[in-house]
Amino acid sequence: MMALPRTDAVEHGDPSADQRAFRRCLGQFPTGVTVITTVWQGNPVGVTASSFSSLSLDPPLVLWSIALASRSCSAFRRSEHFAVNILKADQIDISQRFSTPAEDKFKDVEWRPGCLGSPTLPGILALIECATEAVLDGGDHIILVGRVRRYARFPGNPLLYAQGRYAVADDHPRLLAGPAPPSGAGGKRQARDLRLMGLLAYVEMYASDAFDRYRQSEGLNLAQSRTVFALSAADALSMEEIVRRTVLPPASIEDALPGLVDRHFVAANDGAYALTDAGRALCSRLTGHVERFESEHLNGISKQDIAAARRVLEHLYERLRPA
Repeated sequence: MMALPRTDAVEHGDPSADQRAFRRCLGQFPTGVTVITTVWQGNPVGVTASSFSSLSLDPPLVLWSIALASRSCSAFRRSEHFAVNILKADQIDISQRFSTPAEDKFKDVEWRPGCLGSPTLPGILALIECATEAVLDGGDHIILVGRVRRYARFPGNPLLYAQGRYAVADDHPRLLAGPAPPSGAGGKRQARDLRLMGLLAYVEMYASDAFDRYRQSEGLNLAQSRTVFALSAADALSMEEIVRRTVLPPASIEDALPGLVDRHFVAANDGAYALTDAGRALCSRLTGHVERFESEHLNGISKQDIAAARRVLEHLYERLRPA
């Protein structure tokens, strides 16, 4: 008999019964973000992919997969080479560009041909240029194995994809927390023992986890809640505009919209999406959740202390954000 999942599972079941839910489960595993490129019939081809993985050091092999339904699948199946452009944390726009079905994804991109001819993109974190070693069947995808001919690594931090949204890699708060407390403190670290950066990291992590229960109380995930807020600021939006306003990968919005439409929070009309009356009521509840969350967790802290903390965070934001 199949073991039952933990009682606190948000979703569970047979993956063949609900592919979108299964994709959300797979999204619990964080990955990097890459743009895989090649040239076919004299034209550059590129797709955003998070399926990239190392395979072997000796010989040097990597692999990735592309959906059979992708317009670029045939080009990668037939080409004799491809390049893996690993994106930096500030390259969300590049990821978004190459994850759309646009005709000319390379427009205004200053790419250069690599050692085998595949396009290499500017400002990336790493480059891995490959000769196609094998093309394998993989269900509704094909799996491409590449033999690495040249690699290059550059300074910077990676762009990540996790739980249907973009993320950045950072040290875990425990690594920023500073020295362990004295033995007389019972082995428990207090807030006053933390360095400022460690304290900020812990608060962000705890706050994100704590607020998620408000979304779940409405039966929403992060992509769905962001979609509702984006639609609340316009009469109607295309999916491409929702992607731009939410700063989420297109696949996340493609996954979020059907559920919102099925529950009658969003109406679809000729490629445009708009909140229904029920959707506007949902948005009002979500706004109330945000206000209650802040009120609950800021309760008992003076307005002067809150204002001072905000000024410190604003100064750090302005000083640390990329130019």
